[in-house]
Amino acid sequence: MGCIRTLTVNGICFDLEERAKLTPGVTSGCPGYCSGSSSLCHNRGRCIEKSNGYVCDCSQSAYGGTTCDQEVSVSFDMESSVTYTFQEPFSVMQNRSSQASSVSTESSSRAREDVAFSFVTSQRPAMLLTVSTFSQQYIAVILAKNGSLQIWYHLQTDRSPDVFSPVLTNLADGRFHRIRIHRVGKNLYVQIDQDIHRKYTLSSDAELILIRSLTLGKVTRRENLNEEVTHAASKGFIGCLSSVQFNHVAPLKAALTNRGSSLVTIRGPLVQSNCGALAESTSHTQQDQTVTANKDKEQHGGGGTQKDLAVIAGVVTAVVFIAACALAVISRLLYQQRRARRSGGIKEEENRHSMYTDYRTELHLHTSVRENMKEYYI
Repeated sequence: MGCIRTLTVNGICFDLEERAKLTPGVTSGCPGYCSGSSSLCHNRGRCIEKSNGYVCDCSQSAYGGTTCDQEVSVSFDMESSVTYTFQEPFSVMQNRSSQASSVSTESSSRAREDVAFSFVTSQRPAMLLTVSTFSQQYIAVILAKNGSLQIWYHLQTDRSPDVFSPVLTNLADGRFHRIRIHRVGKNLYVQIDQDIHRKYTLSSDAELILIRSLTLGKVTRRENLNEEVTHAASKGFIGCLSSVQFNHVAPLKAALTNRGSSLVTIRGPLVQSNCGALAESTSHTQQDQTVTANKDKEQHGGGGTQKDLAVIAGVVTAVVFIAACALAVISRLLYQQRRARRSGGIKEEENRHSMYTDYRTELHLHTSVRENMKEYYI
């Protein structure tokens, strides 16, 4: 749609832009649809003006739909992989032109990567994304054995790679997670979902030279990869990947829309999916499993409580029985001791009585002798 600024009628030139400023309801400058609103096309979608409206060009976006807001999701299994092969030197030139158009003049010559994707998985370890070059450099984004996200940057082959773990929590939890990785020079910015933001400093600001390929899922070519990255690469990825973007390239979208392209190589099953719905179903399944486990635990716990009560009752009964036996024995001993004392008292009383009788008999004999002696003297 063209824009007319002047009009000549009968040799007289009229300045339409100036008249537009003076005419109510008329706007100068021909703003059109695209310039009137910046939110018509989303996720890097480019608004294209039409005579009776507009359309969104989503070719540079990882999203689809009329306004580039529909996520492109694919389900992977252990053997699945998508490899996007870059055309050299086109990709390097494209990266540099992208830098020049999106960053300031001061930083336009500095290395830059912009990575974004979403995923749902319950697998760990797992390989999410790998970028490799012909110069033995690589970038790898994996889930470690504990499920934490790890970002590996190997920019200088004579040095060990830089490894960053933004969070130590398990992201292989069956939930939907969004990842954004952005590098300018040595500065690395990482965003996980909406609430986690991290900034790191790399040991080098070198750019990726001669990018060869980007792989999602299982990696078959593993030269120059660290041992932990190699282990994750061999395990592949089981779950759902969505809206993958690396600079100007959307490899997952290209795999679905250009299956016959020489730039895209697909291995193993690859099924179009919905990561959000998969995450919800997985969440419900985990909740059901948790409820079932709690019920089983309560049942087992109840049976265990009954067993514990039975054991305690048996112990108490045994203690009471032993105490009763001990009390009986003590009572018997006390009874025997009391009886023995009583028997000893009776014998002592008999001895006293016998002594008293003998004494009386002896006294009586002495009295009789005295009386006889009296009678004799008379």
